[in-house]
Parts: sequence; structure tokens; C-alpha cells
Amino acid sequence: MMNGYGIKDGGEFFPVSLQFGGHKLCGSGRFSNVYCGQMIGPIQKEVAVKNVWSDTETRHLPTTQYPEVQILSKVFHPSISNLLYFYSRNANNKTIHCLVLDYLPSEMAKLRDQGVKFDVLDAKLYTFQLFCAISHLASKNIVHMDIKPQNVIMDRMKGLLKLADFGNARRLETSEKTGGAYQVTRFYRPPELLFGCEKFTSAIDIWSATCVAFELFANRVLFRGKDTKDQIMLITGVLGYPTDEDIKSMGVKRPRVARKEARGIETFTSKMLDPDMYEFMKSTLKIDPKKRKTAIDVLKMSVFDVIKVVPRKKRSNGAELPNVIGYTEMNHKRECVEVEPAPAGIETTEKAEKESKSSSSHSTEEETRK
Repeated sequence: MMNGYGIKDGGEFFPVSLQFGGHKLCGSGRFSNVYCGQMIGPIQKEVAVKNVWSDTETRHLPTTQYPEVQILSKVFHPSISNLLYFYSRNANNKTIHCLVLDYLPSEMAKLRDQGVKFDVLDAKLYTFQLFCAISHLASKNIVHMDIKPQNVIMDRMKGLLKLADFGNARRLETSEKTGGAYQVTRFYRPPELLFGCEKFTSAIDIWSATCVAFELFANRVLFRGKDTKDQIMLITGVLGYPTDEDIKSMGVKRPRVARKEARGIETFTSKMLDPDMYEFMKSTLKIDPKKRKTAIDVLKMSVFDVIKVVPRKKRSNGAELPNVIGYTEMNHKRECVEVEPAPAGIETTEKAEKESKSSSSHSTEEETRK
């Protein structure tokens, strides 16, 4: 049992005692590991626990102020891997931020690598849920900044999808935020960032999610450039060289790439998709980010009509489509469980952080690696 925090519906933190069963490693990265296992208290639920070791910038931050915690405490949606609880450990003079998150058993990238192909109905179902997640983020002035198959988790049996890993997410205090242009994995990076734009908007997620959606339908990467220049050439070869209006809107220098006649997305993809899918792609894959459809408008497009039919369609596994129509709502309520408060004496955030670190000072070598 360890001291941690839960999150109230308004985003406020409350102290709570957390208890887990066994965990196993289910994902690893440069700055974090993800474990999956059973949570025993205060709720019984299969969860993912993301352990992030502090870098130079976050070395002195308590977990309550860790950027990913701050962002995830502001969002809650069925299509997001929500932050349920969090706590911290101390190892080798570093704070390890531990995020307890919603869990789904599969990762889109791993399914793709295993040769799994989605039929059209499932591809539409998953795309709908992905854009529901983006719509919710946009309503909270948050941009994910790294939507890609590795950050999309699924339950194939139930037909459910969640957007995960908010380590690169940003809060947009206004409609735009200044930052470095080198963001988002290259295959899913929108033109404005490729061209050097340093103003972030929710339209970044729209481009990235559309590229992920194409993979769901076509089982291949849409724009697979071998470097930034090649990625730009691929995109401009399909959509055309940016107009003066595009350049001005993005606030970038005129790119030095060959000006070729645009092939169009249908020709580039050998007309392999349905017309309503191309209508969707042409409304979101715009070079000018201000001209891309918003997520809330994408969800109204005819490509998703089949998801909304009543009675619900049957999937290829014989099960009904999950009822995801309510996912378009932006204000989903957290289930605030305060069954077992943390031990007496934990009165402030800083004191709770210190006690959590102290209680884990005897961590094993394996836990240190986490």
C-alpha cells in the first residue's frame, strides 16, 4: 500500500491509499516504462502504470506539478487513456512519477506489425473514437502533439479505442502556442511543422489522426518520407505547393522544394478507399491548418453514418458495435472514489510527496529500473 492522489471531477487532487497486485512490463521507452496489472484499492480494475523518471527540467517538481499529470487532470473521456490516480517514488536521487491509467490490451502499432487488418466497419469505428478524443482535447485547449499508432491502444474484441501517452501534450492558453517546430513523429507531422512553424494549434492533431485513420483503412503508412525534406516532397507532390495564402497563414518561409502538379490523394492512394473516406481525408489533409475541418465537424461527416445506425450493426466477430454515440459529448464525469483516504497526517501536497518518496526508499533494483 502506498500514498498517492486521486482526481475529482473538477480536476482537484485528493490523498488516497493505493494498492496493486502483480504487474508486468508491457511497454518501454527512453524516459518511461509502462506496466499493466491489477489495481486492488481503492478500486478493482486492470490498469496501466506509467513510470516516468524525471529529466533535468522536472527534477525538482513534485508529481502533482508534473506536466503530464497537470494535463491529464483536466481531461476525462471514454476515448482517452485517462489518469485515474498517481503517486511518486524516489530512486537514485530521482523522482519517478507513477501514473495509473486506463488500460486496453492491444496497441495499434503492434497489431499492424503482426499483420492484423481491419475491415471497413471497424476502421470507421476506431477512427470515430479517435476523433472524439481529439474533439474533447480541443474543447479543453489541449493538443496531443504525438498521435501515431504507437500511442493508440485498443480492445479488438469490444471494438474500443483510447488515445494514450500525453508526454508531449501541450496546453494552449490561447488558440496558438509558441514552441519548437521539431514535434510529432515524422510520418504524422503536419506541413506547418515540417515547414518550420512554431505556433501550435489543434489542427496538428487533425492531420496526425487522419494519417493514423488511413492506416486503419489501408494497412500502410500514408506519407513515409525518409527524412524531413523527403516528407515535404511527398506531401507537396500530392497536395500541391503551398499557395501564398498558405504561406502567410502558417507564418513560414517559402519552402525550397520542386513545384510539381498535385497528384491528388485519390491518385496517390490508387483510389483504394470509398468516396466518403476521400471526402473526409480531403477536408482534413489541408496544407493550411486553418482550413482543416475541426474534430467536432469531422464527427458529423457521412463517413460515420454507419456507426450511428440503430439497431447497431454487427461487427465481423459477431458482436454489436459498441455504443459510442455519446462519445461526442465533451463533459464526461469522473468516478471519484474516496473510499480509503490516505493515513492521517498527510495534509499538504508537498508532505504527501515526501512521505510517498520515503515509503519507497527501499525499492529493489528492478523497481529502480522502472
